[in-house]
Amino acid sequence: MIPTFDVEIGYAYEMDRLLTGLTAEDVATGFTDHHEYECLGVPTWDEAAECLDSEAFVLGRAAESGVPDGIEAVLGDLSDSGDGVAYAELNQSLHWNDAGVAGLSIALSAARAVTFYSCSASLERGRHHARYPMVGVVPDADRAELIADLARSAGCGIGQHEGRWYLYAKSVTDMHRLAHLILEQRMAFDAMPVPCWVHGLEAELKGTDGY
Repeated sequence: MIPTFDVEIGYAYEMDRLLTGLTAEDVATGFTDHHEYECLGVPTWDEAAECLDSEAFVLGRAAESGVPDGIEAVLGDLSDSGDGVAYAELNQSLHWNDAGVAGLSIALSAARAVTFYSCSASLERGRHHARYPMVGVVPDADRAELIADLARSAGCGIGQHEGRWYLYAKSVTDMHRLAHLILEQRMAFDAMPVPCWVHGLEAELKGTDGY
């Protein structure tokens, strides 16, 4: 099974208070401290689609399992299978983010919104830091309008703190659905002006560890 979390979905945000002025250096090195989250760079839509395929594989097997937190069980089985290469390749396709929120993080990054946090949550207290699935993102105003519409369609909520958005849901299936909706709107996102932080980001990331 895929766990469902007790959270009320709402939409508390102010477009005129979105965080602005981020530079490539800000995005590469981190502009807020969120559990050592690493910048995802400037992934392509093809990379987002690949990530979503890998995530769908995990979620599909989790849904078929008979345990309360099927995602943790599936990942545990894969880790214990002895096929270290396949397990590493899965994590690489998820960009080392949690299955269930990895697809949304990559899709948002491909849409050229800045992600800074992601957590799938868990029924096991203390295993994850979020109490329900959540992805942190800073979109510009144009992207924010479209993301907000898609979030409502997917049943995902939006919270805002110091200009940063927190997308959240009762289940990672809703986050996965939102990621697909973003992917479907890739032409609309590509038609929007490229944010200033995109320019020079890859060069900044080459100077940081782990990229």
